[in-house]
Amino acid sequence: MSFFKLLFLTTFTCAALHAQDASSDSEPPAENIGDLTQQSPNVILVVTDDMGYGDFSFHGNQWIQTPSLDQLASNSARWKNFYVNPVCSPTRSSVFTGRYYIRTKCMDTYLGRSMMAADEVTIAEALSGAGYKTGLFGKWHLGDNYPMRPSDQGFDTSLVHRGGGLGQPSDPIENEGRYTNPILFHNDKEVQTNGYCTDVFFDAAKNFIKRSKNNQQSFFAAITVNVPHGPFYDVPEDLLKKYQDKDFSGWGEDKEILPKIAAMLDNLDTNIGKLTEFLKQEELLNNTVIIFINDNGANTLRYNDGLRGKKGQVYEGGVRSPLWIHWPEKIKKGRNINENVAAHIDLMPTILDICDLGVPEAFEFDGRSLAPQILKPGTKFPERPIIIQWHRGATPTSRHNFMIRKGDWKLLNPSNSSSPRRDSENYELYNLSNDPAETSNLADSNKGRVDSLLKEYDLWFEDVNETRLRDLGTPYILVDRSKENPLVLTWQDRIAKDWSYNENGFWKLHFQHDGRCDIRLEFPNTFNRDLSGWTAHLIIGKQKYTQKIANKDKHYVFPALNFTKGKHLLKASFISPDGKEFVASYQVRMQHR
Repeated sequence: MSFFKLLFLTTFTCAALHAQDASSDSEPPAENIGDLTQQSPNVILVVTDDMGYGDFSFHGNQWIQTPSLDQLASNSARWKNFYVNPVCSPTRSSVFTGRYYIRTKCMDTYLGRSMMAADEVTIAEALSGAGYKTGLFGKWHLGDNYPMRPSDQGFDTSLVHRGGGLGQPSDPIENEGRYTNPILFHNDKEVQTNGYCTDVFFDAAKNFIKRSKNNQQSFFAAITVNVPHGPFYDVPEDLLKKYQDKDFSGWGEDKEILPKIAAMLDNLDTNIGKLTEFLKQEELLNNTVIIFINDNGANTLRYNDGLRGKKGQVYEGGVRSPLWIHWPEKIKKGRNINENVAAHIDLMPTILDICDLGVPEAFEFDGRSLAPQILKPGTKFPERPIIIQWHRGATPTSRHNFMIRKGDWKLLNPSNSSSPRRDSENYELYNLSNDPAETSNLADSNKGRVDSLLKEYDLWFEDVNETRLRDLGTPYILVDRSKENPLVLTWQDRIAKDWSYNENGFWKLHFQHDGRCDIRLEFPNTFNRDLSGWTAHLIIGKQKYTQKIANKDKHYVFPALNFTKGKHLLKASFISPDGKEFVASYQVRMQHR
């Protein structure tokens, strides 16, 4: 942790504890942190992965039933206009920091662009400093190595998969992409779990909540499930049978995938019901705030409650999410909040405010607390622009695949997000108050409004990019024997053009000390090349190592290599005997001696 981040959190913690003491004049002095937070509300944040706005029967879906989610929605304050990024990592960085993703350096979802800068202050760090127990269960996707893991960013307890999901290159090779009985990481250590992944994450969260209650500590639990994100070959079998022969022709066009998505969502709904029942039994429901959102739009084109578009796009179907806030002790159930536009950047300041910790200016939030609107119906905020942008690449490009919403008006440029560069500049303008489906482009007849919104966007783009002018590029992974041993590098954070065996690439490492380690280059069992006779190549900074492979193993170990303190790039590959073929190492495991 940087000195400035440590100083800031120490100051915030002292202020928070002082405020809590001052708020209980008649109470005797607290003896420990647990007592300090006992009357503070608990917070559970549920984030789904690739779930669409229309994937709830509460939102008119006739093909799946989500009774527990519907009940949660019915009993919550519900925002009509709540926005997230069109893909997951940028959304998550904003949710956990209250800041736009460009400020956090989390630019994309893979290839080293999904690591959040370690000096960002997270909601977990803030709440932990104020006496809360903090836990994360599911998907993090903001860095797999020190100092960017959940444990490095304020979470006391974590049970997560690596990278963007199970079945991706970040997965332990031995897991073989399983959603059932997956190999996960409990407080940074590999663990074999039993059960379907969503069940495992919810059960771990409930155990964490139970321990927090027993220790008389308020808690913040982030349950960030990885469903209904693909791959789809491992879903609950009993639920798949339930949906396998159902007619989904009105829900979407992909007849093979939709039954599997339905099975995933059915299982999620069951877990939401079990969670609320658990909170009732533990007498925690009334003073526990449950916040529910999606991380982006639906991962396929399917029913979306009339919204246009899907994941990756800046039409409403790609960026609109439910925001349900359930708090029986303070919120009248069934409230619709239509007055203002909100976004992911508002969640951290809202949670701190709900927990009586205020919204310190020193956090430099881009968002604002929604607590006044929750607690005082009819509260109206000053109008502000909400800006959402995303495209592939490590560097943001101005006016590329973005939207700006202010009041009822929304301006967007739906350029090709798969390209790092803007390939078009065709602005579309919609009045969402009477055209929520974005069918009537009013840009040509409202050039003054287009120009005004573009000016606000340009000011925003300049501002968020100034944050990192002295700290450009993707973050370094820190190599520190005392913090992470072994250290596993995967394609998730390898800087390259793509995930491919044929793509050359490298990892950015900052060695914190001199040392010695064994370095193992690994491939999955599904890798179908025989590399016997090939030459293993390893480069660490200016040091180069080569060794001819004599067998058909799916790995090769360079033993007892010395390394020096400092910043070095690491490259790992195999070259064919004739020197014409290149294969990049799938994972690299560094074991310190």
